[in-house]
Amino acid sequence: MKSLKKIELKDILEVSHMLKLFWKSQLANVTDSDVLEDIRRMLDPDCISYLICLDNQVAGFIFVNEKYGYFNNIEYLYIKEEFRGKGLASYALKQVIMQVGSKNNSRVQIEVSPMNLKALRLYHKMGFNHIDTLTLSTSLDGQTTEMKINELTFFVNPKEAFKIPK
Repeated sequence: MKSLKKIELKDILEVSHMLKLFWKSQLANVTDSDVLEDIRRMLDPDCISYLICLDNQVAGFIFVNEKYGYFNNIEYLYIKEEFRGKGLASYALKQVIMQVGSKNNSRVQIEVSPMNLKALRLYHKMGFNHIDTLTLSTSLDGQTTEMKINELTFFVNPKEAFKIPK
């Protein structure tokens, strides 16, 4: 059975382990201080933070924080590898979207790496089909491909980031 459980102080070790896996999947090097700051924010009573569970086993987490004066920004959504493909991310998104919507938010937003095609497909299927902002960087290592937006040239890394899904 799928369920969400509010993240509490007793969950700190489990959450810190998953945060490290999340950041590793984003190719980011984070320190223990960074992880502790994330956990501190997750424990803030004004934020929305849940463990995602399947049959009473912790399968992942979701964290929504404030952005632009609204608690509508899904900052993290992570499912442990062994629990992927079981509909848990969709379940958590549906629950959080309903909760955020009940607070009179007109929209819910989520950030995703353009390399994560599986997540892009899921979010699009769940109704995340508007782009509000783009995050730009000054350089990217590795193989890149060009992308034009309003006659400006940008480089996407890696080249596979924007392949058309079959």
